[in-house]
Amino acid sequence: MTQNTQRPLIEGITAAIVGVSDFAPHLELFTGRLGYAVAAEGAVPAAVADALWGTGPADLEVVALAAAGSGTGRIHLVRVPEPVAPAEPPHNLDVGLVGIDMYARDIKAAHAELGAAGHPWTVAPTTYGVAVGEREVEVTQGICPAPDGTVVVFVQPAAVRGTEAWDADPERSYTELTSVVCHVPDPDAEVAFWGPRGLGMDVWYDVVFSSPGFDEVAGLPDGTRMRLAFLAGEKTARIEVTSADAEHRVDRRAAQRPARSLGHSGWSVRTRDLAAALESVRRTGGRVLAGPVETDDPWHGRATAASVDTPNGVSVTLWQPLG
Repeated sequence: MTQNTQRPLIEGITAAIVGVSDFAPHLELFTGRLGYAVAAEGAVPAAVADALWGTGPADLEVVALAAAGSGTGRIHLVRVPEPVAPAEPPHNLDVGLVGIDMYARDIKAAHAELGAAGHPWTVAPTTYGVAVGEREVEVTQGICPAPDGTVVVFVQPAAVRGTEAWDADPERSYTELTSVVCHVPDPDAEVAFWGPRGLGMDVWYDVVFSSPGFDEVAGLPDGTRMRLAFLAGEKTARIEVTSADAEHRVDRRAAQRPARSLGHSGWSVRTRDLAAALESVRRTGGRVLAGPVETDDPWHGRATAASVDTPNGVSVTLWQPLG
């Protein structure tokens, strides 16, 4: 594991941004079935939204969802009246954002209950092994499509890494988001951007593996060699950076822009020092697209925010609370 020896600029992924055509089906799944709660709702002012994301002269309707009050691993829903592309779930070999992950206490029960409630899974719970160094790590995963092309990956972990939601409510069936996933052409650049010499997340592991079970779960050609870099901060929601020796499929990055696209379209990241974070973005090959701008909205509270791209074109909104 590569650890940061200095105080990190960020604490993890605060939220996955999910564009929606209609809030109702997302709320039915995330609040009605998975136990999230509405932490805040309202609008991002048009001037702020347009400055950050280029959305035009209208306020943006937004909802922030939290699990057991967790301040990390949230889901930020935004209504997108005129999306830049139709909703379509990404494949694990598509370039850009892929799934959002959370732990399930009993994944077989989750599979049965969600299927009976009208949320059939595309991949039933499957257990496979991944070589991490000299250890074989056992993983049990299943995949459930969410509305608007969002992909939810449920994980029943062999060893639970700390989660704020389960710390607050150990009886919960599901946690906050435990990780967000991107598939990129330049994983070295992405790891450097987020890692100890960038925004300050630790590299828990960075491995190349091949697993028939993972090929089945992820829909990969047999024998695919996958690189997985796992980055973690002080809070729960972590980053999985993937790349593979198989041919890339669709490049989805142009159609994954916050507040302009449906589905998993960006990440929201709280920072203790926005100016220093933006300096790090530039130094490690990212791009500052807009900001800083001041805002007071349901997602960020009173804050200054900026829109950036990682070296691989993943959209990130960095923000620092005011006061």
